[in-house]
Amino acid sequence: MTVVHQLVLHPAITASLRVGSTTVGRDKLYRAIQYYARFLAWYCLRKGYTNETVARLNALKSTLALSRKLMRVGKPLEHLQAAVKGLDLTDPVLKLTTVGRQLGYAGYLINDMLVWLHTAKVRPFTGPTIKTIQERAARLWFTGIAFSLASSAYKLYGLRQREAVVSRPRGFGEKDDERKVELKTIRTQQSAVRYQLVQDALDILIPAGTLGYHSLNDGTIGLVGTVTSFMGLRSQVQKVLGGASK
Repeated sequence: MTVVHQLVLHPAITASLRVGSTTVGRDKLYRAIQYYARFLAWYCLRKGYTNETVARLNALKSTLALSRKLMRVGKPLEHLQAAVKGLDLTDPVLKLTTVGRQLGYAGYLINDMLVWLHTAKVRPFTGPTIKTIQERAARLWFTGIAFSLASSAYKLYGLRQREAVVSRPRGFGEKDDERKVELKTIRTQQSAVRYQLVQDALDILIPAGTLGYHSLNDGTIGLVGTVTSFMGLRSQVQKVLGGASK
């Protein structure tokens, strides 16, 4: 019983439960499994595995995708609220990119909810209609990520400008400790923005493929989705656990 007690109450289990209790944490984990199943289905098909194996992986991918759509019902409202708050930003570039990103994501999720209604047979649409909805969802997702990329690039430019100013030697009475703290803060912000930039640069390949902007195969898209899912999960872990995750 002592071993079981220690195992159940292990800090890693507690931390996992805290992250898993959040909708975002579960979504990122489900997304990672969904896209890895997509990669495995492609891999097994190429390697000549049985049709039953491929079908099981495709079924897992589809089931998780449907579950994630249901979990995100109501999520568009969060993005619409964020878009309204973005209107208060004084920087015109950040205002444009923030509002554009949030509206893009909100529109994508609204159309994704319609796809769920169709797939779950709650409100089936005819063939051409559901295809139009899926393409519109991909286009809005692509737009949201594109605005996010532009925002990250602009933030990095501003942070480089700040870093150059802070790094420049000043007067004799300047406190060196304060400058070091400010430089550390700037570089921490740069690291976070670069991380988001890389994640978005990979993620945009997914809707881009749906829209026919490239010809990457399902295996590559599956791996891309798996990587960005774990990147998002890592960010959520840091957000939920804070210093405890480091």
